[in-house]
Amino acid sequence: PQAREYDALLATGECVSAALVAMALQQRGLPAISLNGIQAQIETTAAHTRARITYVGEKISQLLLEKKIPIVTGFQGVNAKGDLTTLGRGGSDTTAVALAAFLSADECHIFTDVVGVFTADPRIVADAQLLSRITHIEMLALARLGSKVLHAQAAEFAKKHRIPVRILSSFEPGEGTCIHESTGLKNPRVSGIALDKRAIKITIMGITNEAVIAKQLLPALKLADFEIDMMIENHTGSDISVAFVIHVDALQSAQYFSQSIAKTILAREVIIDTDVAKLSLVGLGMKSHAGLAAKIFEALSAEEIIIQLITSTDATISVLVHKAHADRAVQLLHRAFSLMQPHGITLDARSVTD
Repeated sequence: PQAREYDALLATGECVSAALVAMALQQRGLPAISLNGIQAQIETTAAHTRARITYVGEKISQLLLEKKIPIVTGFQGVNAKGDLTTLGRGGSDTTAVALAAFLSADECHIFTDVVGVFTADPRIVADAQLLSRITHIEMLALARLGSKVLHAQAAEFAKKHRIPVRILSSFEPGEGTCIHESTGLKNPRVSGIALDKRAIKITIMGITNEAVIAKQLLPALKLADFEIDMMIENHTGSDISVAFVIHVDALQSAQYFSQSIAKTILAREVIIDTDVAKLSLVGLGMKSHAGLAAKIFEALSAEEIIIQLITSTDATISVLVHKAHADRAVQLLHRAFSLMQPHGITLDARSVTD
């Protein structure tokens, strides 16, 4: 179907829910009113099914001044043509944060099926701790690594507009997790561990001419229609290989790309490994402290878990391991970095190297 009509169809579910909530509140004597994305004046980019919010008009503010209770549909808006658009997966989170930003709210509360953000998946680590606070930078990193607590676009919007976001449970009372601005820690801090079992490693083997990597392979990868997460170049004598990591959703296009480029650069073969998982330590100042990587190697090598790839940013250190060892690796790193202590751990040189 055409993307415009697909958006029109997808948006109906939220419209029904908003109207039902408004009617339920009205029956209790409350002045509720439901609004779809167009009525709420949520302006977006043109792209159907993956639009981004650019502006929120005055309609909601006017209703609030009139003491009305707006019930706004999530994950939808209107483009410059006046067509309904949707924001894609997790778009309701983004709608909530955008409304908070444009209404200058003190805090955005998002109610979900978890009590907040944990140091690790409690299903894997029994003593995983609920974080009372986490920075926008850390939450954005977690979201990009596949955390379903808050969608990446919502986390990015909150960071850009400096909106505190509180993650709360729809089913259990509690303070949840507050996502806030970074206060600039002097020492690196590990706050949690993310695990992604949907990673796939692709290796282009038998590259005999190193020059083609810089002249042909790397430029082609930059233009590819899929995101590359980690990459490494290995030399074994005169034999060269390049390995990179993608998300499982990009497998079909990445496989076609790899086979095509391998023929172009006269590589021997392409190996696709689906038995891998990516573990990521998330925190602040990660890239500036070399001792963190050493501690990861030490913790995993103690149980002979091999690190296939490693990469880092200021907010993450990620390693690729065999999928069969992934859960155990999370448990080992959680213990090695003392994440069973509430609120993560701030590391100095001694705590990293001891």
